[in-house]
Order: sequence, then C-alpha cells, then structure tokens
Amino acid sequence: MKADNPFDQHLEINKQIPSEIRDAAVFVTDTLDIAWKSAQAVFGSGATTHAALEIYDRIVSRAGGSNDSSDSPG
Repeated sequence: MKADNPFDQHLEINKQIPSEIRDAAVFVTDTLDIAWKSAQAVFGSGATTHAALEIYDRIVSRAGGSNDSSDSPG
C-alpha cells in the first residue's frame, strides 16, 4: 500500500473516530495488504482478489479473529 493513500488521509483528517474503530480498521487494512502481497508471492501474476480474501480469512482465523484481546470473555 502506498504511504500516501485515501485510508491514511481519512484517519489523519478524522481524529474523532473512536479508537476501537480506528484500531479495527487499521488491523483489517494492514491484514488485507499482507494477504494481497501473500497472494502475489504465491500466485504471481495470477493472484486474484478472491485468493487474497481467502488468505485474509485464514490469517484472521489463525490470529484468533481479532487484534485486541479485550474482546475475549473473562
């Protein structure tokens, strides 16, 4: 992902976004970026957004589905 992009610009401009939403959005965006790069590494020019989303789902599943342990009961 480019350093200067609409997502980061939006976060910079909209400081009032609750931290829980901001953190979740950053987690999803960063994880999607990693999943896309992974799909490209494995499938080369045959990488598809579908493959990246499948990889994303596996990453999130493996990571426990959240980047915030406060979601856990107890």
